[in-house]
Amino acid sequence: MALTRLVGECEKGACPQVFAVDDTDDAIVQGRKVDDPEALAAMRLPENETAVRIPMSLLRRLAREHLA
Repeated sequence: MALTRLVGECEKGACPQVFAVDDTDDAIVQGRKVDDPEALAAMRLPENETAVRIPMSLLRRLAREHLA
């Protein structure tokens, strides 16, 4: 699977980022794993999904730079 980095909180290192999956209409988000049982229960995630937490500023930047 080939990825293209769209935007991140930092230019280098491990930080929240958003990637496009090349040749698809999908994206992958890197962030802190959500492990709060109450939050996960409220989301009712299927077994094959997980949740990550990213800054709202990253979503705003993604929208401004790549989705406008």
